[in-house]
Amino acid sequence: MEHHTLDPYPIPKEKNPLYVNEPWLIDKSLVEDMPHPEPEEQADNIRIYVPIDLNRKAILRRLDRLIFHYGEANEANEFEFQSDVSMIISQIEIYDQVWYVRHMPDSGSHSEEAISLVKEVIARLEDIPDGCAECFPFDIIEELKREYC
Repeated sequence: MEHHTLDPYPIPKEKNPLYVNEPWLIDKSLVEDMPHPEPEEQADNIRIYVPIDLNRKAILRRLDRLIFHYGEANEANEFEFQSDVSMIISQIEIYDQVWYVRHMPDSGSHSEEAISLVKEVIARLEDIPDGCAECFPFDIIEELKREYC
């Protein structure tokens, strides 16, 4: 699992929101290209920053929405389904980084909050109906188990 570059960017009314310069977290079309954090070099380019809440309930809600949207994992939807779930996994990685730094556990490389959340994510991924998909969600489940469990 990769780590994300986090920059503090204070905004009035907020204590310390985080600025994550990774537009591919919300723009799937950038995943196919080589993602880079710099703005696109287009004369008409306008870069905006969209807030997203990262908490257990919100992350699970987004995962549930994807599972409902795709239904079973099959050859026809496997790539898109995996791509969308991978975006959620990136959100979990950021969530984990923040909680890890906040608590600085004596052992392990992940926060207790993220470990608990990932166990719930794994359970939900394991419940996705299998419509003969080759890799998804099996590879993600195994990767999450190796990393967090």
